[in-house]
Amino acid sequence: MAANLSHVGLRIKHLREEAGLTQKQIADFLSVDQSLISKFEKGERSLSSDLLHQLSALFCCPVSSFLKEDAVLPAYTIAFRTTAMDTEDLCALTAINRIALNQFQMDQLQGGTAHD
Repeated sequence: MAANLSHVGLRIKHLREEAGLTQKQIADFLSVDQSLISKFEKGERSLSSDLLHQLSALFCCPVSSFLKEDAVLPAYTIAFRTTAMDTEDLCALTAINRIALNQFQMDQLQGGTAHD
């Protein structure tokens, strides 16, 4: 499936802003330069599947949320009480989100919905 880079970029920007994260925080989390995040968000560069999976886990949404225009957004939103989220914090959050995503997928396989 060929994804529209502009759509993917806008989705990343939206999710990042909703989470209250900066491009620099995302860049540090992904171990890339901040300018690359800017290019992703503008639709000027494509993402590797590895980076897409990392963002999927960080924002707790399936990879398809970045690729499809009518995709499901995150199952829950996160309210941070600090603006000082560092890479270690984001890695811990990602581990928790992966558990939640796996549970959502198991629920769907059992015939449930993401909102059960």
